[in-house]
Amino acid sequence: MNKKVLVLCTGNSCRSIMAEALINAKVEGVEAKSSGVRAGGKVNPHAKKLLKEKGIWKEEYHSKTIDEVMDETFDLVMTVCDHAHETCPVFPKPIPKIHVGFRDPDGKGYEAFEQTYEEIEKTLLPKIKEFFALHIKQEVKQLHNGVKISFSGTISKDKVERMMQNCTAGKCECMKDETKKKIHAMQVIEENELIKLELTGDIKKEEIEEALSRSKLIN
Repeated sequence: MNKKVLVLCTGNSCRSIMAEALINAKVEGVEAKSSGVRAGGKVNPHAKKLLKEKGIWKEEYHSKTIDEVMDETFDLVMTVCDHAHETCPVFPKPIPKIHVGFRDPDGKGYEAFEQTYEEIEKTLLPKIKEFFALHIKQEVKQLHNGVKISFSGTISKDKVERMMQNCTAGKCECMKDETKKKIHAMQVIEENELIKLELTGDIKKEEIEEALSRSKLIN
């Protein structure tokens, strides 16, 4: 069962919406929602545009007050408003809370939203993974005709298949072009609690380990 996180800020139009979308898109095993205290009912156009460009926008994302989510059960509450300039909303239920403040990009140019997005991804997502001890273990073995990768932990077969599809479609940025050319076939197998990815071709274990260290879907 997925862990549930509530992201709170003042207006629920920029930072908390971006955090909600990032968590849902990039943290396996966690479902996020967001709200605010003075929610205006509209997502900031810059925030919406950015999330669409990143491919993680959902039409269900909307600006709302705490009252709308008060009856739901959450495992963690995260506040993302800037304590120096704002008063963060308070969630009254006895739930673990973490504060990671970000400056409000509202009223600023598009570049400010891009910067806030990057800061949320770099700072907030690791804290959620650390709180829930979410991690992925991987073991790479050299075969006579290729390489086998065994994944365990908070990872699904769908996620490995998505990584594989990105690679075959040329969307993968973690693997070098010369390595991609060596791969003749890929196969994903789910076995007990392990997800195995078999790569056939004249490839070396070290090449795949290097690519995995840069993978955004895994790390």
